[in-house]
Amino acid sequence: MYFNNFPVPEVRNEFSFQWPNLLSFRNGGEEGKLHRKLSRIGSRSQRESARPPPQAERPPPATPPRQPEPAPKSPEVAAKPLEPAPKQQVVSPKPPDASLKPNIRPKPHIQVFSSMEHGNIILKGLDHFRCDKTLCDVTLVPGDSTETFPVHRVIMASASDYFKAMFTGGMKEQELSEIKLHGVSTIGLKKIIEFIYTSQLSLNLGTLQDTLEAASFLQVIPVLNFCNQLLSSEVTIENCTEVERIANDLLLEDVQTHLHSFVSHKPTERRPAAYSLMRHIRFPLMTPAELLQISQEDQIDEANVEGKEGKAPFMRSDTACVNLLLEASNYQMLPFLQPLLQTERTRIRSDTTYLLALGGVMRQQLVVSRELRLYDEEEGGIWRALQPMEMPRYQHGVALLGGFLYIVGGQSTYDTKGKTAVDSAYRYDPRFDRWLQVASLNEKRTFFHLSALKGKLYAAGGRNATGEIGTVECYNLSKNEWTFVAPMSEPHYGHAGTVHGGLMYVSGGITRDAFQKELSCYDPNTDTWSRRADMMELRGLHCMCTVDDRLYVMGGNHFRGTNDYDDVLSCEYYIPANDQWTVVAPMPRGQSDVGVTVFKGRIYVVGGYSWNSRCMVDIVQCYDPEKDEWERVFNVLEPLGGIRACTMTVHRPSGSVDEAQLQECPLQTTKN
Repeated sequence: MYFNNFPVPEVRNEFSFQWPNLLSFRNGGEEGKLHRKLSRIGSRSQRESARPPPQAERPPPATPPRQPEPAPKSPEVAAKPLEPAPKQQVVSPKPPDASLKPNIRPKPHIQVFSSMEHGNIILKGLDHFRCDKTLCDVTLVPGDSTETFPVHRVIMASASDYFKAMFTGGMKEQELSEIKLHGVSTIGLKKIIEFIYTSQLSLNLGTLQDTLEAASFLQVIPVLNFCNQLLSSEVTIENCTEVERIANDLLLEDVQTHLHSFVSHKPTERRPAAYSLMRHIRFPLMTPAELLQISQEDQIDEANVEGKEGKAPFMRSDTACVNLLLEASNYQMLPFLQPLLQTERTRIRSDTTYLLALGGVMRQQLVVSRELRLYDEEEGGIWRALQPMEMPRYQHGVALLGGFLYIVGGQSTYDTKGKTAVDSAYRYDPRFDRWLQVASLNEKRTFFHLSALKGKLYAAGGRNATGEIGTVECYNLSKNEWTFVAPMSEPHYGHAGTVHGGLMYVSGGITRDAFQKELSCYDPNTDTWSRRADMMELRGLHCMCTVDDRLYVMGGNHFRGTNDYDDVLSCEYYIPANDQWTVVAPMPRGQSDVGVTVFKGRIYVVGGYSWNSRCMVDIVQCYDPEKDEWERVFNVLEPLGGIRACTMTVHRPSGSVDEAQLQECPLQTTKN
């Protein structure tokens, strides 16, 4: 090898051996400089080896150098690991020249990463915090219990418009740590919280309504939509009416639409069975507006069915169904005639009959009652309050007709001579617990008798400011008016009466200040009066009732001497077929001006006045015709004279009337 035409000894093997060491120190010290020089030499020699060297004169051959003797081998030593190279100094790169940057066109679409699991992970974490009560900042309490549910405001507000408005709208609940939700049940609130924190919801028909009501109240729309779907999918013949009630209460239009489709499918096949179903619908008890809506919807169906298979006006296309609507319309347009138009669609839906007491006077306080009360024997013998009468009264007439209770005449303020007698009349409807005023009497009267006979009411005798009355009035329901019929043989007041065999019987009473024992009979077919066998005892202000074929008379009073009175304790019954009276067991205690009714085959005499005790009484005495025995069974709530009683099928009210309430507010009354 030559360098600038000078021979260079070949040390290739030794160089190769030393190369790793040179590499390891190529950046530092003298060795680094040597390395750089040798590198340049090697590179130049490689470039020059491609062309022949210039032809120059050959120098004389040099004496070859003496080969060095090989050094003795040293024992092999394990190779030591190479020492790490010194850490290089980090130099910040210079920014590239923009002019030299390659012009690479970007891809048209950007890659976006979205984790499907991220939302579930977050919800699991939040639900874990809720279960551990970690970071919860408000506690929810359902309206039907005291159970508490710690939650996070921000989570509830993000899922419910109700909570969003509550927590961000400046309401006072925004600052409360515990909030009572009166419109949400425990089950419903638990299900809503479960969904908000897990996005899952498990429901069945047992929890559906509570959850649906909670979702509607709290405005959790996904749950509300799911409940709508579930409710629609579970509709059956057995539960469709209950589902309709829920849908109507919560205004679920989708469910209502589905129900309409459910009940109207295959109309052609089902139309023959329409009447058998519709006859159980209580159309007469609907309001006129509801009946009009049914008629209009049926007309719409008729308009839509032209040329189509589907909806059909089944009510208008079936004569029997049309008659149902006509019946309902007539029932609504003739309110005073309703007692005579009763059918299975109009009668009260109750199979329980109760003893009722109404009106009366507390003489010591000169207070007249307007209360209508029910005695509930099955619930421990308590009195319950029904809708009070429109005005206070006592010594009035009561009668039952077509499932309705009529009260007529009497006095609204206390007066022993009947000077405050009234002519007004009212009808009580037990289906709706309300009163309706009907036509008034032609004459004001009290101390008289009222009977219901062959679809009409008859008011006989009595007394008013003019004195004793002998006239008789008949109430015609279809005309809602009173007309005079054949009068009694002579004026009477304080008499008693009852009905048997289509005839009205009137016994005893007072005529020209004298007690009577005569028995008279009125026949509405001939409008005539006739005399029957007299009673065995003079009596007035007594009571009379019918049990089977017997007409019982009991209680009352009569003169003792010239200016005093005694209780009449004797009792007797009359058999019309024999025109004969028979004495039975006497009353244990005297009662006059009372209420009387037959309940479960026994006679109940309620309240009144005892002349022997000189006071109003609160007792109720019961007579058993089969045993011919009397017993004192219970008491009315306060001593009342001129009280009246009846037996009637009504809906049992929930509340009770106790003596404490009566002491605080004795009666709703008018004072003289």
